Amino acid sequence: MTATSPPLVPARRGLRAVVARHPVPAMLITMFAVSWAVLIPPALAGIDLVPVFLLIAVLFGQLLPAVLVTAAVGGRPAVRELFSRVFRWRFNIVWYLVAFLAIPAVALLMSLLFGTGAFHQLVTDRSIMLGYLNALAILPLVNLWEETAWTGVIQARLGASRGPLLAAVITAVFFTLVHLPLRLGQSLGELVLGLVVAAILGTGLRIMIGWLYYASGGSILIAAITHVTFNATNNGSLLKPAGTSAADWIPWLTVGLLGLLVAVLTRGRLGTHGADDVRRNAGAPVVAPAPA
Repeated sequence: MTATSPPLVPARRGLRAVVARHPVPAMLITMFAVSWAVLIPPALAGIDLVPVFLLIAVLFGQLLPAVLVTAAVGGRPAVRELFSRVFRWRFNIVWYLVAFLAIPAVALLMSLLFGTGAFHQLVTDRSIMLGYLNALAILPLVNLWEETAWTGVIQARLGASRGPLLAAVITAVFFTLVHLPLRLGQSLGELVLGLVVAAILGTGLRIMIGWLYYASGGSILIAAITHVTFNATNNGSLLKPAGTSAADWIPWLTVGLLGLLVAVLTRGRLGTHGADDVRRNAGAPVVAPAPA
């Protein structure tokens, strides 16, 4: 039998073709251009970025580029596939428990190094837990769409080409840099040191997110849950009763430690099962072997 030739598909030209060939660089360039344009002017003017400017940056500087780049790569089917991962919620309840509890639980245990203040306040002061739960409510407004861009497009696509561990490292660097406007107002030394430490320890968060993402079958939702629990632990009042400024580093040390543990225990595979699994969870087609 002779194989029939596939129909010729006209090559795409122009900007869309460039984006389709280089989706991750296109995402990063667009995200930084829009996000920094939205956040830096009010930050320099001393205007609070939360929640209005931050929400604008997330929707137009992260979610919108994710949709446009995905459409350039694969059209409407690719966009539908992306959103199917955003709302993918049917997976083992164990992964929900890890996403919701691992970071705050380990952070509270680490706070014992500074005494029992955090545990005591958690038990005796209802406002501590209510404040923490209230911080989680931002999930559907901010973190879900952040992770649509960062996990669903950037980290997943980097994982398909660079491997899941290196993808987490690279993503952590750019994820840290896009938050630069939130640090404006610090001295240059504090700014540089803060960015470097956040990129190093924040790699642990991206490793955790990548692990849970692959373990759940490519759920962007679980990535967003992990992200919001870190934010609630880091920015809320859960650890403030520890009573020392050193406690401010506990959430960062927690994700750094958990990420290192995950990387070692999974031998850098972060719950993936071969190259096809990584490609599938990046929304990329799995390449079938050529017929004999």
